[in-house]
Amino acid sequence: MVWPFGKRSTQSAEEETAIEGKDKTEHKIFLEDVPPKFDTDFQKTAPQHTTQSREMKRILSNLSWSDFHPSNLLAIPCFRDAGLAGFSCLFVFSSVMFLYHKDVRKAANWGFGGLMLGATFAWEQCNAQRRREQQAVQMAQERYRQRRARKTE
Repeated sequence: MVWPFGKRSTQSAEEETAIEGKDKTEHKIFLEDVPPKFDTDFQKTAPQHTTQSREMKRILSNLSWSDFHPSNLLAIPCFRDAGLAGFSCLFVFSSVMFLYHKDVRKAANWGFGGLMLGATFAWEQCNAQRRREQQAVQMAQERYRQRRARKTE
């Protein structure tokens, strides 16, 4: 598409229309169809005939001190949201209990309980939402493949 007052030249507009005119089947549609960007251990499949003790030894041998770095926690899905919700509940519960009872120990106990309760509920809510989204993506992929198979027949 060419915008009338854009900064692009007519040559780039012609190239763009040529690209749009190409067959769309060359392009990868889904993320799982694209090769992985980074080589990870998760992509390598373990042999199915291993015992549980061998599997544990393999997992423990792959662990290093860098795996326990706090910055890796943010890579866990839903961890940040659960932590923020938990700390919010800690603040609210401890503040309300301190204002009502004027007892720091009771406020700290209720605050810690709020932290655990808020983090747990937020964690479960986020994971349930992720599961629903994953199911919707799988259904959309299946419908896309079915429509594509009908078109080719």
